[in-house]
Amino acid sequence: MKKVLLVAAAIGFGFNGIAQEKYVVSANVALSKQSYDEAKDNIDKAMASPETKDKPKTLFVKGQVYLALQTIDKYKAMSPYREGVQAVLKLVEIKPDYEKSTVDQLLLIGGYFYYNDGVKAYNDKKFADAAEYMRNVIKIRELGGGKRFDKFQPSEQKKFDTVAAESNQTMAMSLSNLGKYDEAIPLLMAVKSNPITRSPAIYETIIFIYNTQEKSNEAYAMIQEARKAYPDDVAIRNYELNYFIKSGKQDELVKKLEDAAAKDPSNADIQFNIATSYLTAASPKSGPKPANVAELLSKSEAAFQKALQLAPNNAGYNYNFGALYFNQATDVNDQMNAITGTSDADDKKYEALKAKRDEYFSKSTPYFEKAYSIMAATEKDLAGNEKATYKNVILALKEVYARQNKMDKSAEMKKKYESL
Repeated sequence: MKKVLLVAAAIGFGFNGIAQEKYVVSANVALSKQSYDEAKDNIDKAMASPETKDKPKTLFVKGQVYLALQTIDKYKAMSPYREGVQAVLKLVEIKPDYEKSTVDQLLLIGGYFYYNDGVKAYNDKKFADAAEYMRNVIKIRELGGGKRFDKFQPSEQKKFDTVAAESNQTMAMSLSNLGKYDEAIPLLMAVKSNPITRSPAIYETIIFIYNTQEKSNEAYAMIQEARKAYPDDVAIRNYELNYFIKSGKQDELVKKLEDAAAKDPSNADIQFNIATSYLTAASPKSGPKPANVAELLSKSEAAFQKALQLAPNNAGYNYNFGALYFNQATDVNDQMNAITGTSDADDKKYEALKAKRDEYFSKSTPYFEKAYSIMAATEKDLAGNEKATYKNVILALKEVYARQNKMDKSAEMKKKYESL
């Protein structure tokens, strides 16, 4: 009795496999007749059976059916091509040469569908989706060690190579936007080395990531490479300048700034950076002032004047130019306080210093006042660094007006500061 049952079970299994394969044939026939609903129904039944779901023919037909469904309005929004491509990828894994010509066309079409969805997702800032879609494009392109599509026409190969390169770029940028820097960096390195996708923007992204990770050596190496490749790119130049600013390499910074100013003489920001660089060199945070402090201050003054000629209504420029004179006035005031003698010579020296101090305060006043008038007009919108600058402007004017014996104006600034 047991043997009869086993034979019966085996016969039943055989008929079940044949029945499921019938669905594959039916799906194929329905597809040829453009009966898409019937084709989908039949191939889904075949895929639901353990006996047929992993067979090359089943996977092949599913790929054909589901990629065809992508062109039908009823199914398009469901993105059926993705299931189709995954079925074909599994087929390639199981039997790489099965109906290779047709399979390669299915893969190519699927790759383009994935690429289009990846571009849309990236533009919609859905970076995780964009990365995943583009990952599939790359997976398709790299089949067979990247040689699967070598027999395509050169024009088609070039087109797909471009799509794959751009997919790699989009995936890298998506991962960067997601903060997945360790995954993004090796992809970005490949992207910048590919002539199809190499661009200043890629270098900028790599430099940004290294700066974020506080890898200053790596960032500077990339800046140097980028400057050689794109010597006139403004963003990369600014990264270089910021590197020298942060590293405190004033001599190198000034040289780079002067070179940048020669190439871009109408750039007010560069002139402002030159001015502040000379000012920083003249007033080091520690140690004695340099022997050529007067020369450095004169160069700073000239650069501030150029910056304000180009952008007269920049509150920050005006405030910092005023601060140049204000700080010199403070230095002279310290020299006055250091005089302790009461002789005629001491009095004469004191009065000479006082006149010099008051001259510096007078020079600073119009720039502070200009900065104040600009910022007061948008006071309610100021925040962060701008608000801090505004407060500094008010305090500076309070002090200057007091030194000039304009006590009513000084009191007005004091009241304004307290109101903030």
